[in-house]
Amino acid sequence: MPRLGAPGSRSAELHDDHSLEARDLNYFELRRFVALRWIGTLGAFMMGIGALGAGAFPVVGNPYPQFPAGAVMARMLTTSSIVTLLGVGCLVLAWVLMAPFVSTTLANPFSLRPGNAARVSLPMLRRTFIAWVFPIALTAPLFTQDIYSYLAQGAIVASGMDPYSGGPVDLLGPDHVLARSVPFIWAHSPSPYGPVALAIASAISTVTNNSILFGVLGHRLVSVIGLVCAAWALVKLAQRCQVSKQTALWLGALNPLSLLHLIGGIHNEAILLGFLLAGLEFGLRGVDKRGVPGWALFAFGSALITCAGLVKVTGFIALGFLGMALARALQQRGSRPFVALGVAVVAPATVLVAVTALVTAISGIGLGWITGQGGAATIRSWMSVTTDVGIIAGVIGNWLQIGDHTERMLSVTRAVGLAVAGAFMLRMLLATWWGRIHPVGGLGVSLFVMVVLFPVVHPWYLLWAILPLAAWANRPLFRVLAAGYSAIMSFFVLPRGLRLPADTVLSIYVGAALLFIVLLLAFGWLFQKRGIIGLN
Repeated sequence: MPRLGAPGSRSAELHDDHSLEARDLNYFELRRFVALRWIGTLGAFMMGIGALGAGAFPVVGNPYPQFPAGAVMARMLTTSSIVTLLGVGCLVLAWVLMAPFVSTTLANPFSLRPGNAARVSLPMLRRTFIAWVFPIALTAPLFTQDIYSYLAQGAIVASGMDPYSGGPVDLLGPDHVLARSVPFIWAHSPSPYGPVALAIASAISTVTNNSILFGVLGHRLVSVIGLVCAAWALVKLAQRCQVSKQTALWLGALNPLSLLHLIGGIHNEAILLGFLLAGLEFGLRGVDKRGVPGWALFAFGSALITCAGLVKVTGFIALGFLGMALARALQQRGSRPFVALGVAVVAPATVLVAVTALVTAISGIGLGWITGQGGAATIRSWMSVTTDVGIIAGVIGNWLQIGDHTERMLSVTRAVGLAVAGAFMLRMLLATWWGRIHPVGGLGVSLFVMVVLFPVVHPWYLLWAILPLAAWANRPLFRVLAAGYSAIMSFFVLPRGLRLPADTVLSIYVGAALLFIVLLLAFGWLFQKRGIIGLN
């Protein structure tokens, strides 16, 4: 008797039908997957509705619905935040429970077998992505106020001013409608972003005439395009690395951290990862080919990666791994080792200089981004290991009554952390050249170590590493740990992106937790009644 889904079986004919969309899923499993998609979609809509009361609104010129001030406003903020966190819970629940549908070994994280057996089709996952992104993309900003810095910096560039010469308040003036909404910590800080990010912000500022509503939607559209490009590249890179394409798409593009912070929070990481992963794929295609077509693809890929670095300088790291892949390919084709290495260094460096000069000339934005890095290091991030060690050392110094040397200790621990990350990255570059690790894996592991030892770490920063590793790391243990981190960190930032009184925070989380339990019971009863669960 043919196995389920085998060629020639009735099951295979059904699974080839577009109405069922899936392979290796029986009828009941397909219903479960669709139910999970609807749970995630419900969560996305709850986030969209909750954001209209608890989102990151501008200080002035708020285009979204507003509630009366005072006690009513406080109650609406709490209620809307609970609704938003309930939506996050539904989205995370649906995403986690989809794991067995994309890889049959994710249920056993200690298995040594690669988890490459996908059970759903890519079109099903793409439609899930659209369903989950759409409600979030149309609502108010979530989880951060950074979008108002982007809007202000875009207005600065569009006005012909140098965004690296001062902060939004300094350049636009304290009464400017966009400057007043910039978070206080960035109000007097020059832009930390490169000319590609600022040129995009400037174009949005010009097209929308500095409208807050349309400016937010413009940046959201760019973020969605960036994540879509990253998702496309994830599928191609996973195929290149012989890893399940469905698992890579699930862990990368459908990751709640990607949806909440790259789309909901509109962070520039969406642009960064879109350029970086697409550039890596095109560059590796060029490495695989010979002659002019190969060099053209390599140059195009290097140009895209350079654009990623011109969003945030961490994007430039991928050029090194693409170069080492080229060095190994040239060496295998008969070139001497140091000749191959020299070409692999000079070729990406040439593209980097040329693209940087071209972007600078077109955008009119200077080179202040080169010397302006490090402004974010003034933040003391509890997720940064090197920052935590420095602060603990300072506390111990105070306890021993030898003085407050916290700032000096922070300088030391952060410098040591970056040095260790740099040394590890060099090791991965050499391993890539010697063929001991795939360039995608070398890049992902290097970015992981760098983020862990970075002076400032936000929950979404680990996406720098998770997305490349999603296309390369096929061990279930990595996938389970990455999924666990993503699920937990999805709840660590409040919808408004600002600190609230402790009692308000407690009431939000307790209320959301209690209602989520009720919602789980309701889902369980409904799905059991409809025969979606409890079936073999």
